[in-house]
Amino acid sequence: MSFLREKFAKNLNYISLSIILLLPVIIFLGSGILNFSIILLDILFISEILLKKKFKYFNNKFFYSFIFCWLILLLNLNFSISFYDSLPRSIGFLRFIFFVFAINYYLFESSNKYANLIFKFWTIIFVIISIDLIYEYFVGVNTLGFKSYMPGRLSGFFNQELKIGHLYSALILICLSSIYLYLKDFKMKKINSSFDFIKNNFFYLIIILFLFISIIIGERSNFIKTLIMTTMFLFIFEKKNILKKITSIAIGLFIIFFIIINNADYKERFWRTFLLPLITDPINSVLDSHYGNHYEVAIEVFKNHKLMGVGLKNYRKEVIKDKYPNNASIHPHQVHLELLSETGIIGYVSFLFLFSYHLFFSIRNYIKKRNIYQLSGILFVVVSLIPIIPSGSFFTTYGAALFWLNYGLMLPKK
Repeated sequence: MSFLREKFAKNLNYISLSIILLLPVIIFLGSGILNFSIILLDILFISEILLKKKFKYFNNKFFYSFIFCWLILLLNLNFSISFYDSLPRSIGFLRFIFFVFAINYYLFESSNKYANLIFKFWTIIFVIISIDLIYEYFVGVNTLGFKSYMPGRLSGFFNQELKIGHLYSALILICLSSIYLYLKDFKMKKINSSFDFIKNNFFYLIIILFLFISIIIGERSNFIKTLIMTTMFLFIFEKKNILKKITSIAIGLFIIFFIIINNADYKERFWRTFLLPLITDPINSVLDSHYGNHYEVAIEVFKNHKLMGVGLKNYRKEVIKDKYPNNASIHPHQVHLELLSETGIIGYVSFLFLFSYHLFFSIRNYIKKRNIYQLSGILFVVVSLIPIIPSGSFFTTYGAALFWLNYGLMLPKK
């Protein structure tokens, strides 16, 4: 590579790393800026790959399987209720494909030095978010004066948008991984021996604190995801300290129970309208809930459009018809039902193959390499795809960016 070409590629690399560094901040600035940042990162990534002639990133089984799913979405356009409503979302899915490989490239191959810096910066942002949420819980407004409009829910830096729980669940394992690696290398001998308990159990105390924050956010499905992911993470990444791990989860659950019982808003939200019906009558509690209504409508939409679905972003057009209940949502609130109703059997099977295929190789790679960040990505993707857990729309920028970011961490490096 010529000197000028190499220097240009290096500059592209720095800009790309800067965008990735700032992603947890960019997310708060809205979908427009987030979309622009993802597309810019994609362009920079493609340019760098072409300059450095690292064509293996576009000539491998993972990339081909993504392109196959994208072609299915383009085919689906011909069967959409509204071609022009589906068009931006179908074509736009391509940006997430390159986003996945950009994350994988810059954090696992391009520069370990800068990757470690990025993970540490993300952790600092996560801690700031955590402090802000604790402040909002006890004071009633966050550090910027924002206040949630719904009792028992926190909004943090998102102001009136109640979606901080998704961001928290998407970043928690990445940040726990960073904290664990930092503590592993940290020379704790300098700390006074009177702090031995804190010194020896600091990581587990951090987990308990993060679980506490996850419950006070008030988002039930994201809390369940966080609890499942954190428990799996604790028992997979390291085989020792089993008793400490069990104790940490037990203490965390006790604190969660204490909060639910002693706070009227959380008691209503988590116990009376959620856990109690789920324990006493699990099937009917789901069917009779507003999520149950969404699921029933989505199943009906799928039955009426089995092969190709109604098309991306066309679910909302279909459910306003008289044959469906008038309280249906703009999307099914469940990733599997969204794929089934909007892309049909063909689209759903394609994505199911994509996830299964990539997960198989990712898990196999983790067993060999034991990369803790890859584990965090695997667990987030697996738990996000549990069929019974409600979710946001799979194709919207905010939710998709967080999912595909973790997906990029999950995939084995090329």
